[in-house]
Amino acid sequence: MAKLKKLLKRAAEIIPLPLPAISPAVHPLAKPTDLVEEYIRAWAAKDAEAIGRLFVEDADFVNVVGLWWTGRHSIVKAQRFGFRNAFANATITLTKVKQRMLGDAAAVVMAQWQLTGQVDPEGEPVDPRRGVIEATLVKIADGTWLGVSCTNIDIVLSADTNVSRDGRLTATSYIKGPSPQEVAAAELVDD
Repeated sequence: MAKLKKLLKRAAEIIPLPLPAISPAVHPLAKPTDLVEEYIRAWAAKDAEAIGRLFVEDADFVNVVGLWWTGRHSIVKAQRFGFRNAFANATITLTKVKQRMLGDAAAVVMAQWQLTGQVDPEGEPVDPRRGVIEATLVKIADGTWLGVSCTNIDIVLSADTNVSRDGRLTATSYIKGPSPQEVAAAELVDD
């Protein structure tokens, strides 16, 4: 079985699955930015299958911690897991959306999001999060759009990169400014 899986994986790398002739999405995407709007709608309904149908069968999705889900099935499975655990009562909203056309049949969409209501593994509420989702889409034969890849990342305030120590990533900043204590102690000046 493992050998068959390896062979199928190699075949998929060589020969991508064909694009569908018609959209599998619950609400077909008339324009590229519809992907993030429909993602948020499906996310609010905790409908992992609807999220999966926004993407081609062999799509790639990288989540906020760098887990790489390959294929619609993996995307749906991971979303389902999140809805049962961390995000059962969470809400996500968009704060900014932008698209860049790459010719007539491809586009990149970026959106900032804000998440509230997440819980930790013990079920305790955690602070809100903000992030950016970026998706690459293609236009299919019926004139609608589908995602082919997606990356979702958190925005870490007061950081410009990560450092790794002992197998742990920590957000840090090489940009030096006043300390939080200096900012708090500073007098406001009106010019």
